[in-house]
Amino acid sequence: MYGLEEKRNQILEFLQSLTDEQARTKPSEESWSILEVIEHLYLIEGFVVQQMEKALEKGSDQQAELKPINRTQGRDYKVEAPEYLQPKGQFKSIQDAKDHLEKSREQTLFLIHNKDQELLQNRVMPHPAFGDMNLEQWAEFIGWHELRHLEQMKEIKEVL
Repeated sequence: MYGLEEKRNQILEFLQSLTDEQARTKPSEESWSILEVIEHLYLIEGFVVQQMEKALEKGSDQQAELKPINRTQGRDYKVEAPEYLQPKGQFKSIQDAKDHLEKSREQTLFLIHNKDQELLQNRVMPHPAFGDMNLEQWAEFIGWHELRHLEQMKEIKEVL
């Protein structure tokens, strides 16, 4: 649904090509390691699901113009993650990261599979770059955001 599993599988396949040591190594002091990028993906997904739940519970019917969220994967436009979505070094191994990604995905799928599509299309949340987006687009955004960071992880691996 919304391409989430296909996009996540690309992340998981990439992780299989790494050792824990590679995943923990930062290419520079100011850069994130691959495990930190994965932690960011985990944090974002959990945050989005939490915000979607609030919008479903307390929101009112609204429409939002569909946004070109597939552009998210392009790395030419950089957005600084807020502090609460920046990694803190929580993951110590690739398996630990995969376990957390699985938990966050379960929460996402539980939320979207148990809601009427029309409801997801008629609730809106703001996005820092795209403006108001409906919850259906937010669900799809999670996967595009992961592909963006897959490219970042590939760049990190190349530097290592």
